[in-house]
Amino acid sequence: MGSEAGQTVDAGAAVVDLEKGDSGEFGEVVVKLGPGGTRVQRFAGRLVGESPQVTKAGVEVVRVYLSRKGKYVVHRRVAEWTDFSVMADWAREWKKKNWRNVLELDESSWGDSTLEVVDSVEELRDRVPAKIYRTLVDVTEQPPIEDLDI
Repeated sequence: MGSEAGQTVDAGAAVVDLEKGDSGEFGEVVVKLGPGGTRVQRFAGRLVGESPQVTKAGVEVVRVYLSRKGKYVVHRRVAEWTDFSVMADWAREWKKKNWRNVLELDESSWGDSTLEVVDSVEELRDRVPAKIYRTLVDVTEQPPIEDLDI
C-alpha cells in the first residue's frame, strides 16, 4: 500500500446502516479528546461511518456517530508517524496483521483528537471524507429496503 508524497491512501471507509447501526441499538460511546487523548467524553449513540486515511505524514481516523437525539458526532484522531511508539518493524508486521493492531489505533493514546456535533447530514459535507458523506446521504434519501416488482 504505497503512497507518493502528498497523496493519501484510503485504508477503507466503512459505513453502517443508519437504521440498524452496529447492533441496532444506541450504546455508550466513549471517545478520547485533546492532545494525546488526555480527556474522555461519552454519549449515547452508534457508529454510522468510519474512514482511516494513511499518508506519508501520518494517520487520520474519522468516525461518525448518530446520537440518541439524532445529531451527528464527528470524532477525528490525527497523528504524525513520530507519535507512534510501535514503528519499529511496522512494515513487516503490517503484512501479518490488521493495520489497526499494528498501529495500536484502538487501544493507545495516540495523536490529537477532536469532537464536533452537527444537526444534519448536510453539515457533514466538509467535515468528513467523501466516501462517508456520499453513503450517509444515500442512506438518508433512500428507503432501507426497496421491494421491486420485477
